[in-house]
Amino acid sequence: MSDVQHATGEALYIASRGVFELHGLTRWALKDGAWKGETLGRAEHLSALAWHPTLPMIYGTSRVGMDGSIHAWRIDGDKAETIGDKASGGAEPCHLTVDPSGRLLVFTNYTTSTLGLQRLAADGSFDGEVALVKLSGGGPELDRQDDAHPHQAFFVGETLFVIDLGDDSVREFSVDLAKPGAEALKQTRVTRLPAGCGPRHAVVLNDGRLAISGELGSNLLVGHPGAPEGAWQSVPSTTRPGPARTRHRRNYPGDIQRSADGRFVYFANRGNDTISTFDVTGLKPRLVSEIDSTVFWPQHLLVQGDRLLVAGWDSSRIAVLTLRDGVPVSAATAFECAFPGWILPQQRA
Repeated sequence: MSDVQHATGEALYIASRGVFELHGLTRWALKDGAWKGETLGRAEHLSALAWHPTLPMIYGTSRVGMDGSIHAWRIDGDKAETIGDKASGGAEPCHLTVDPSGRLLVFTNYTTSTLGLQRLAADGSFDGEVALVKLSGGGPELDRQDDAHPHQAFFVGETLFVIDLGDDSVREFSVDLAKPGAEALKQTRVTRLPAGCGPRHAVVLNDGRLAISGELGSNLLVGHPGAPEGAWQSVPSTTRPGPARTRHRRNYPGDIQRSADGRFVYFANRGNDTISTFDVTGLKPRLVSEIDSTVFWPQHLLVQGDRLLVAGWDSSRIAVLTLRDGVPVSAATAFECAFPGWILPQQRA
């Protein structure tokens, strides 16, 4: 247990990335001073989670071998009802988002270079068949950038942003739900990023810039959507020398999140198992801290008030980093859980 104070009754939903009975959608709640968890829905290698914008619905992506799936669960208190499981139409879906109207689920089939579109009914259930939008592209690192490989999708207002690791780009789409199938998406702009950076995840800063984790370049990129490649600021994501500690010799950083006030971004160096904090208030990001995450392969991050939660996939543990004036100063174990790959906070009332 951590000495960090948590709220009694607080709940977190964790994607437990394994293939056995306890893996899938799990719920962890703090009761009588201890975290207790249970599996709410089975899914093999559950990789990402997202709430419906208005309904008590959680959606997830998973992979079984190279055949991906999407899932829908209706949440009722500490229970979940499975109301949808279906093929994603591609391989290794790894991220998903719901449009602001709550009528369209968009997910990224990473390996097979497609965006999946699933219409949602008024109750949040799947409505109709999955439509696929094929993306094309590539980059200089041929074993990872042989084609487009969308890794994250999120909405800024009504515009869909897609971070494409394979193409070193940020893609923007307009959405017209009056049009059928794949015609609902229209690509409106592609922003080129420095070649070989392999962008993975992004957050939007207060001034509209994007802060992006470069998985292949082990770097942080900051710039405005639509800016030319040379206008993007790029700094190393870590000060630690290689080789990396876990899985690969390279660092292969992953998730990025921002502080509530937008001053800082937190960057997960998965190979080095550290969390870097950057001040992004100026033109060029400035490293202010790099702290040991205390877990192996920090896969996903969640900012909650004066703490940063870290999903240690290879450690089967959630770590909690205490933030002081927005900067991590210490790390401890929050609780142990099986192969956590994603942390979803309790839905706000």
